[in-house]
Amino acid sequence: MKRVNKPLLGMMVVLLCLAPACSITQQGMPASTYFPSDEWRSSTPEEQGIDSASILQMFQEIQDKNIDIHSFLLIRNGYLVTEAYFDPYTQTIKHPVYSVTKSVTSILTGIAMQEGYIKSVDQKALDFFPEIAKNVTDENVPNITLEHLLTMSAGYNTTTIPPAELLQQKDASFDTVEYILTYNSVLQKPGTTFFYDSGLPHLMSAIIQETTGISTLEYAQVKLFDPLGITGVTWETDPRGIPLGNTGLRLSPRDMAKLGYLYLNRGRWDGEQIVPARWVDQSTTKHIETTGLMNAAEDDGYGYFWWMDAYGGYSAHGFGGQYIFVVPKLNLVAVFTSGLANPDFPTPRRLMEEYILPAATSTRALPPSGAASDLQTYIDWLVNPKKQPAPLPAIAHRISDKTFQITGGLGLYVEKFTLFFEDGENLYRSESTFPEGDYDLKGGLDNRFYMNEIMQGSQVEQVALKAYWQDESTFVETGHNLYVIESVIFTYTFEGNNVNIDVESSIGGYAFQLKGEMIDQ
Repeated sequence: MKRVNKPLLGMMVVLLCLAPACSITQQGMPASTYFPSDEWRSSTPEEQGIDSASILQMFQEIQDKNIDIHSFLLIRNGYLVTEAYFDPYTQTIKHPVYSVTKSVTSILTGIAMQEGYIKSVDQKALDFFPEIAKNVTDENVPNITLEHLLTMSAGYNTTTIPPAELLQQKDASFDTVEYILTYNSVLQKPGTTFFYDSGLPHLMSAIIQETTGISTLEYAQVKLFDPLGITGVTWETDPRGIPLGNTGLRLSPRDMAKLGYLYLNRGRWDGEQIVPARWVDQSTTKHIETTGLMNAAEDDGYGYFWWMDAYGGYSAHGFGGQYIFVVPKLNLVAVFTSGLANPDFPTPRRLMEEYILPAATSTRALPPSGAASDLQTYIDWLVNPKKQPAPLPAIAHRISDKTFQITGGLGLYVEKFTLFFEDGENLYRSESTFPEGDYDLKGGLDNRFYMNEIMQGSQVEQVALKAYWQDESTFVETGHNLYVIESVIFTYTFEGNNVNIDVESSIGGYAFQLKGEMIDQ
């Protein structure tokens, strides 16, 4: 037997494993053998061929332009190389992911097909609901297949998902599925054009629940979330208890990263084929054109509830800037959670193209860089961006502990409020009376959010507050309910015993003004 020189053999292994899918880890094992069911392993960006300086530049743009990013995770070769949370968000908070839910519905569809509950994407949607089929009069609806649902090409010209007031009602007699399938809309021939219709993924969730005989959430927990080590998942339902196939999931950013990593590995997880590889390939292949129909992040085509990315990959998108990016050619997964207004929705895609992709082109480890240390210092500061508060202006002492009655504007929004300030303190208190009750909340004056728990019906929600004095008479307060993605900015302008309050949603949902008068002078 011919003897192989050991140094030469070692060189051959290195050369064979230069490709991203086989990059060598610190333990000398290929990254594709590692699955973070319990905990992600970590690495510096440079050890995985990524330039830390580029990521740091991205964070500096986010700060300079005040882009409302809540978290950013970057995984390469199975290593978590960057994990950043912007105050008040943390690693454990379950974030609303909105339409990322659609991609999860796609994953569950592939699993249900593998198990024989669903036979083919060519099956007709009405075949699963024979009682509803009797009430359908439009000639095109019987021709709608699961393929048409998955590609948003059923032919409806408006979204068929019921309005929130119907979806959130408690009356189980309301049938969301029937509402969608009998929607009064002009129909085009199914399969001819793309229209982003949130009713279609909900039909898929209903089909999964109908065919498996258990809740879509229960099916997801057993077949998808449990194997990946994803726990504590909540999923909003329609009045009949069907999880919304289009939205309503709350996941941590690490949960989102696991879903991306599952697809990066073509549906395989720790020795088990969770999702058929063929379905991963099929669902992340462009089936229909979307150019000019959506926005700059969604111009490259659509698969089965997954968006295509022309730079070489695919992604899951959610309202407000929730993204899972998967880039197989770079062995990379990236996650953004955000609270972006609609015009800024494509920003994470742009950040990927301008900073992350150029930084990840090397398949070899890069030399150690001082930028890695600077990046980590910056990430630590993001979690705790504490600053020494400025001295309180004179008016703060005059209005402190004084109650203001709302006398104009949307008075039903808040009835009265009292602010409490103490010189030299990092905190302030806000007592407010709303129609639903009184709130006594603490907020930070030191550039940090301070957390409060409030009851909303039977649910405990976390509200974060911080504020600063913009000038001698203007107090700017940001309130953030972590159950939703938006902040509410209150700008108080005090003049004598009167106050004007401008109230604005950070995502552009509303803006209005209140007027108030001091009542205990």
